[in-house]
Amino acid sequence: RPARRGLVAASLLTTVALGAPAESWAFANRFEEVKGPKRPGVQPPGVGQGGPLVGCGNAPNCFSSAPGTDEDHFLTPWRFSSGGVATAFADIASIVRAYPPGQRGIDGGGFEIKRSDAQSGYLYVQFEALKKGYIDDVEFVVRSDSGSGSGEVLVRCASRVGRLDMGVNAKRLNRISEDLQQLPGGRWAAPKISPEAFPKYVNENR
Repeated sequence: RPARRGLVAASLLTTVALGAPAESWAFANRFEEVKGPKRPGVQPPGVGQGGPLVGCGNAPNCFSSAPGTDEDHFLTPWRFSSGGVATAFADIASIVRAYPPGQRGIDGGGFEIKRSDAQSGYLYVQFEALKKGYIDDVEFVVRSDSGSGSGEVLVRCASRVGRLDMGVNAKRLNRISEDLQQLPGGRWAAPKISPEAFPKYVNENR
């Protein structure tokens, strides 16, 4: 009996140390709980590390502003015309924190900011789908233009699991870009992901 109690205690301590099993993860701001076993996927190499951003694979479930990204996946960096890096980073962080899980039928499992570094201008966020608890990785890198208050934001937004995303990444980025452009001051330019700009992505994810 004492030996068995020791094994149970050790098991409990291991669970606390390593965290809850993947199936029980839940972001606090979720729209509703994911039903059934989760398939979050594996965080890709180079993602969530503070930059620089990596590109995309061949699947139409990723956008990236990283240099060298092919035209089907390349997202033109968003632009800010004034305020400098500190203000631009604060804008993005504020918009992301106010993002409503479940908007346009996506990200019902909520999201969590995993890394936020105002000094380097880097923000990393994980979003969870209600379907099987899929996790998408989203990164922002804010950079200034030399000698001015303007600059750009490099963005990467991608699914970990599967080939198609059914438009989820586009809906998410479009909501964030729309909210940025509605901020007072009119300093943001963040074009939408549209059929004209990304015809292959839109056609495959219909």
